Amino acid sequence: MIELTRNDYEPDIVFFNKEKSSKFTDDQMLFPAPDFIVEITSPSIEKYDRNEKFIDYAAHGVAEYLIIDPELQTVEHFLNENGMFRLFQKLHKGQLESTVIKGFAVDLKSIFS
Repeated sequence: MIELTRNDYEPDIVFFNKEKSSKFTDDQMLFPAPDFIVEITSPSIEKYDRNEKFIDYAAHGVAEYLIIDPELQTVEHFLNENGMFRLFQKLHKGQLESTVIKGFAVDLKSIFS
């Protein structure tokens, strides 16, 4: 569970850099904004992922945000620029490479198969 000023969230996938994660304790229940977030959306929560979460994640410094749509088999890849997300790329096939997690890349076939 991540704790932000307006809301607490439980993203599908998160990544914290070493600087942030080195401060975590064994009994910690709430965490700060991560560096990388993935949300797997569905029609019932898509508006929430693209509005409230989108604004809060960007405002709290999440550097990279992925929205995966299993129905459309797309990945929208957003990068944070001055507290706002900018669409970096929208992928239907090929490979996605993270800008935050060095060396992390995933072929979209492995996500949607």
